[in-house]
Amino acid sequence: SEIKSRLTVAGRLDANGIRCKTVFYREWRRAMWERALYDAVWNLIGAVRDEDTDHADVAMFFDVEASDMMWELVNNLRGGLAVTLIYGFEDRLFSIAEMRGKDEPCELIDEMFDHLQNVFPGSNIMLNEYLNYAKDKRGLLQGAKVPPVPTELSELPSLIKTGNLRADGVI
Repeated sequence: SEIKSRLTVAGRLDANGIRCKTVFYREWRRAMWERALYDAVWNLIGAVRDEDTDHADVAMFFDVEASDMMWELVNNLRGGLAVTLIYGFEDRLFSIAEMRGKDEPCELIDEMFDHLQNVFPGSNIMLNEYLNYAKDKRGLLQGAKVPPVPTELSELPSLIKTGNLRADGVI
């Protein structure tokens, strides 16, 4: 019944000239998390720069930072929401930035903070460091409640929470 209704809606849209891809809900969920990852990482890494930066610039010149931040967020997605992005997500996101990101400026908007950067579970240390830098040093996100960067070892997640199930802490 779900498949039938999905195809019916897609057929109506197609008949009116609107292209529509139908996928299983898990595929849609992964695609939405990929998009959230792209929007959060590219805008944040580009917005903290002194010079105006677009998404293509982030993909070409700040690829290591973008990759590191994406992997941190993806690992917390897996542990926090039981979402695993499909192999190759990194290449797909870099391709999107290189193909479509030339005229898309990197910007941080206070009103969008809770919908972009603040949706990822876990203690995302690199993300929080960038967010605090953007707020404190660049004057961005002044109206947003940015999570603090952990300063003490006790504030960091325990080994149990990060995937080590051994009580003695040996990995």
